Amino acid sequence: MDKKVLEVALKKCASESSIKHIIDIKLESALPKGENYTSTIFRAKLKVVLGSGRVTTKSYILKKETVEEGTDKTFKDYNFTNAEISVYLKVLQQMDYLMEEFGDTEGPLWCKLIHFSQADSTFILEDLKASGFSTVKRTELQDIEHARLALRSLGRFHAMAKVLEGRGHISKDDYKPWPFLYDEEFYRAIVFGGVKALVKGMRDTWGEDWAETADLLGQITFEEFVRRMKNCANFGKDIFRCLNHGDCWNNNMMFKHNWEGKPIEIRFIDFQLPHYDSPCLDLIYYIYTSIKPDLRRQNYKSLIKFYHDSLTSSLDRFGFQGSKPSLNEIEENMERLSFCILAIFASGHAIDSSKTDNAMDITKIFETKGEEGFNLSIFSEPGIKEKIADDLKTLVKKIQEKV
Repeated sequence: MDKKVLEVALKKCASESSIKHIIDIKLESALPKGENYTSTIFRAKLKVVLGSGRVTTKSYILKKETVEEGTDKTFKDYNFTNAEISVYLKVLQQMDYLMEEFGDTEGPLWCKLIHFSQADSTFILEDLKASGFSTVKRTELQDIEHARLALRSLGRFHAMAKVLEGRGHISKDDYKPWPFLYDEEFYRAIVFGGVKALVKGMRDTWGEDWAETADLLGQITFEEFVRRMKNCANFGKDIFRCLNHGDCWNNNMMFKHNWEGKPIEIRFIDFQLPHYDSPCLDLIYYIYTSIKPDLRRQNYKSLIKFYHDSLTSSLDRFGFQGSKPSLNEIEENMERLSFCILAIFASGHAIDSSKTDNAMDITKIFETKGEEGFNLSIFSEPGIKEKIADDLKTLVKKIQEKV
């Protein structure tokens, strides 16, 4: 076929499928109450006329950062909008090019950015729901099939980030440290405050059998908590580090399923907390916040190995020339983080999986440094005690250890 004929045909096809005119627009909240604390997210449903003249419907996601009054002091060093747009424009775009360069046909791991409005700091994003993607219900968490896909994809993401770092597209100096591990104000309110709230809930509703555990958890001081958190962060200088997603949990990933309900594609969303550090931070945070607790405990070691296999094979696939982390290094750093993540799990699992939409008042939590703002009734919801009991016992052992 003549080149000019092909060019005209392709331009015509693109023109006919593009939006020529918006007839009507309707906005609706894209998330239920209690599902997001740092952004306002709407779904824009459009009635449009295409270039071909056909009338149809389209939908997009509109997202704008909203840091609530009372939390702004804690988040003064975190500009979520700038962080996220930087990831989209400087990182994810380059990952697209990297996949094209190496013939990676597995597909992107993120939703498409349509436009960013600098005037009002609003993102216009692809509506993944319109393409058949959905989240796993927050109250149910993920099974092993979802976990394997998520871990394989997380390994690919970290590998591409490391390759881009080597090419100069990612700098460790562009990102703030992970607040869950390095920001004392943040983890005093959210993590330490959550553990104290759990202790109150245990004493009120779990019975005498748990009184001793509640007392042991309640004895840890914030000073001791800080010391242990700092010990968790003492990775050493020579470990493998890369760009982390930063908030890699169930609500920030969407899956497409086949006709049997099995997950076949994944997209990571919400890149507001990227940070540069050991990939084990993303890994352990995901494993503890997003997988059903009994399945996580039964498959913990094999899940870590599955991630490591994906990370190292992806590094090879994308031409990485540096030193790759051994499985032993990943396992050792996961163990180093165990106190931190058990504390996050203990304080957060009931919140993350609660059936109520008012599990916590984020403004009050930060205003009172974690003394108030947690809905204690979440700790008495059916099944919560059984899901976290084994991990609480492990956390108590960690507290009793001399570190």
